Amino acid sequence: MKTEGDNYLSALIHKNFYFNDHLDAATMIKEYARIEQILVNAQYIACLTLQIEQLKKIEYLYGSMVYNHLLAAVTDQVKRMKNEIFRQEDILVVDLFDQDTFIIFLSPPRDKNTRVLEHLEGMAERARKCIEVEIFNLFYPHIKEYAKPGVGYGMVINNPMVSHMRLIMQLVAGSRQMGHFMALKQEQGAKFQLQKIVIEEDIHTVYQPIVEMKNLDILGYEALSRGPVDSEFRNPMLLFLVAAEFGLSFELDSLCRRKAISNIRNLGTNKKIFINTLAITIHDPQFRGRYLEKLLEDIKLKPENVIFEINEKMAIDNYDLFRTALKDYSDIGIVHANDDVGAAYSDLERIMELNPGFMKLDISLVRGINKSHIKQQIIKAMVNMAKGLGSQIIAEGIETPEEYETLLALDVDYGQGYLFGKPCPDLEDINRSWR
Repeated sequence: MKTEGDNYLSALIHKNFYFNDHLDAATMIKEYARIEQILVNAQYIACLTLQIEQLKKIEYLYGSMVYNHLLAAVTDQVKRMKNEIFRQEDILVVDLFDQDTFIIFLSPPRDKNTRVLEHLEGMAERARKCIEVEIFNLFYPHIKEYAKPGVGYGMVINNPMVSHMRLIMQLVAGSRQMGHFMALKQEQGAKFQLQKIVIEEDIHTVYQPIVEMKNLDILGYEALSRGPVDSEFRNPMLLFLVAAEFGLSFELDSLCRRKAISNIRNLGTNKKIFINTLAITIHDPQFRGRYLEKLLEDIKLKPENVIFEINEKMAIDNYDLFRTALKDYSDIGIVHANDDVGAAYSDLERIMELNPGFMKLDISLVRGINKSHIKQQIIKAMVNMAKGLGSQIIAEGIETPEEYETLLALDVDYGQGYLFGKPCPDLEDINRSWR
């Protein structure tokens, strides 16, 4: 005997066959009559499908609540994209059984002479470009990889021997297969583009000031690398993620480091220059010892004014070998810093093994520190530890006067962030208007 709860659940399942309330989006069943009518009237129908493979990974890693939240956010972006580059008559639905898939059925072109097949790939590419940055930004806090949408396309011709339902399902399946192919094609294209950037050394360097917290004097500048402004690699986070994905981290990091140092020649400064480097590139035989010493002499930069920021995108597997390689730099006076302290489980091991001259606090500890007692206690402990080790603390990502005042009260030595100045090609003075 059915209970009231059973009836409610049955009604809910029945309703969701037609409309997904959580996503505020129709399913193909609700819009089937309109979709079929396009096929009947035009004697063909085309569609685009959009999938994000990492959504399934999110559900396994973080559970259904985070998955549903991200899926809703992705749906909002898909709706925005649909409104921006598709016609109102085109039909957007979510897949009934695979909610990770969005389908846009295209209404017939207004001009009967338009050759739909010639435009489908271009439409898919425009859809991908319209949404990919937002997708990357949504997923990066959860999975530190290049999450990207796979946009496919397809078309079927009406066949009186085959049911309309079967033809439409074949259309969707074929479009999804094309989406996998297009994703591979785009992936290889990104790899070749990155290789081109490395070969042509198409990297430019910008500099962001690092200041003494007590008097706001400039200690130095962090050299930050940027890709070509007219490409997807203008985003430095994406640039290094894709390099890691394709095994080009060493090549890219070495290039960025060379460019950062050689550009100093034209800037002329006696301030310290902080240069990011992966742990693996410290072993680079072309950049150690006498070669680096002569380069610094050439650009009139004192070795003690060069600080290599070692981050943990690639782990240090053997500290004995790493210290041996690092000695070539310290022997000529170069100091090293531990970057992003507080962002990884092995921070204490790195500090213990390498005893850095500077420790840069990760932005996650700095953001909103004026409102977080826990963060304040963590940074207070780090400041005390740094003093005992003879290291100095740099807080990254300071954006508000309140964050600055809190960090100053915690006796943090140096600070960096948009509050003082944004990265720019020249070594500019800091912004003091907020005081």
